[in-house]
Amino acid sequence: MTETQLEIARGQAEGWRNFLTAATGLLAAVLVLKGRENVAELPSGYRLTVLLLVAAGLLSLLLATFLAVRAVHGKPGFELKYADAEKLLDWEREERNRIAWLIRRACWATLLGVLATAAGIMVTWVAPGPDDPASTVVVHTRGASVCGELLATDGSGVTVRVKTGKDPNGTTTIRHLDWRNGAVSVAPVDRCS
Repeated sequence: MTETQLEIARGQAEGWRNFLTAATGLLAAVLVLKGRENVAELPSGYRLTVLLLVAAGLLSLLLATFLAVRAVHGKPGFELKYADAEKLLDWEREERNRIAWLIRRACWATLLGVLATAAGIMVTWVAPGPDDPASTVVVHTRGASVCGELLATDGSGVTVRVKTGKDPNGTTTIRHLDWRNGAVSVAPVDRCS
């Protein structure tokens, strides 16, 4: 009877090991398919959070794998020498308890690993992306050209923010140039001269 219980415990451990493999594979697929392509673009606080969560998830999943393998295969090189019937029964009882303990820990480590990694992925979904640099344009009119930061362009005209004066931190004005009354074309430039 004790030997049968030990076989049952080993069978349960193999089942949990297979579940761990499937959960880790599913998580890897989600990570590859659904995560943000470049975490380096995230603001530093979000980037650090993602790094810590994914690293914690990976370490937890590695621990779970180790615990599950230990439960299935036992200690490497272990040998029960000079065992009589009583020692053998005690060892089998201890082995069942050890397998159950390892599998419980492997389950918790798997759960924590999957949750930590999934949380890291979710942080990439909700983290703000990098701000697009302002587009600087030159609006050509019938009389002159106006250079500034493009705010909007539509069927009625072009709206730009124009710096007044030579000071780079100086005041700005917002100008709307109508297509019918002067704006002829818009061209992107690196900077206003």
